[in-house]
Amino acid sequence: MTRITVAILCMTLAATISACTPLNWDRAQTELAQGRLDEAVNDVQAALSSDPDNLKLKNLAAQIFTQRGIKYYQDGQMIGARQDFITAVSYDPTYASAYDYLGMLSFQQHNWQDAISYGDKAAGLEGQSDPDYVESARQNLRKVQSGGFPPYNPPARTTRLPDYNPPPATAPSYAAPPATAPSNHY
Repeated sequence: MTRITVAILCMTLAATISACTPLNWDRAQTELAQGRLDEAVNDVQAALSSDPDNLKLKNLAAQIFTQRGIKYYQDGQMIGARQDFITAVSYDPTYASAYDYLGMLSFQQHNWQDAISYGDKAAGLEGQSDPDYVESARQNLRKVQSGGFPPYNPPARTTRLPDYNPPPATAPSYAAPPATAPSNHY
């Protein structure tokens, strides 16, 4: 092959890859709008493979993964939900909705520290006060850290228990009944 042929092939390949990005971008947006989230995930990942530094694509990926995570969350599939929310924030670390769902999921699983961290992060990104679950998580974390219960203080005795008086030494003892021979009556 000549250098010119190689150069033409490289330019053709680059043009093809860059042409795929808008196509996959448009399809991913359409699929997201239609609720076809698995297809949207595939298309946005294909677009990102050819343009990994595109911030708009990363934000779209965060939206798609968050929406699919919400669906998993609503269906009780917590492992899938958590993974999608984590993937969303890996694409866009400023995507507050994914952090909020991670906080709610952590709260539901009694992971108070993560519920507080994720909820604080979501609220800070949105410029809002902490969600209610964050305050509940703080209260629950304080209970856990303090041992969960207030110290036990037994009530003071107001009445005296009766003294134990053993039976007198001259009391009759229990004796087993005399053994009798088995009867041979049929």
